[in-house]
Amino acid sequence: MADQETYLQAGVDADEFLVGPSVILIQAADNYSITGNDGTGFPAGIQHVVNVATGAAMTGNGWEHLGYTENVNPTRSRTVVTHDSDQEARVEEVHDVWENGITVTALQCSLAKLRLFWQGKATDPSAVADSIPAQQKLDIGNPTTIQNRRVAILHPDKLGYLLMIVYRKASLRSTGGPTFSRTGRVEFPLEITAKPDTRETDVDARIMRIFRTTSPVT
Repeated sequence: MADQETYLQAGVDADEFLVGPSVILIQAADNYSITGNDGTGFPAGIQHVVNVATGAAMTGNGWEHLGYTENVNPTRSRTVVTHDSDQEARVEEVHDVWENGITVTALQCSLAKLRLFWQGKATDPSAVADSIPAQQKLDIGNPTTIQNRRVAILHPDKLGYLLMIVYRKASLRSTGGPTFSRTGRVEFPLEITAKPDTRETDVDARIMRIFRTTSPVT
């Protein structure tokens, strides 16, 4: 890739309106059932998620662009439990659970992208009959099940190095409605909750995997 801008704009569709510093990709729910480290399961390299020459998602491996984003903030922390012998003295503080997640601002607002913001929506937008001008519609409801997916964050820096974080098991939710601005910008606040994938036998590899190229990608 020649530079960051060229890479981020590769494969932009007609609904894209603002290029952000990172790209989020989601793997299809069907692919989530595939275990192991390969192209169609959990990726063993960046090349299993995107075509590094064009920036296009590897749809054959189940990956789809959620859209360009900004304010991508992966978080990781752990909670502890304090055991007391009485109401005065602390005896022991023990590890309880790891918490992992991502807060992000989504910047693409086509109906196909919005479908991915709400978990449980599996159908694509449909055309509105006899509409002038031509229109699409997308219904949003209260799904009774939440699908777990794999999520990848891809960030090219200004020198051309690629950084990618892939979460093994995650769920998405929109934390509010869109924010509209006078400039035509539309923002959707999203939260992605990452959970341990207990199908992975290595407890130190159950949350996420980080990749970074050792040289610029051209």
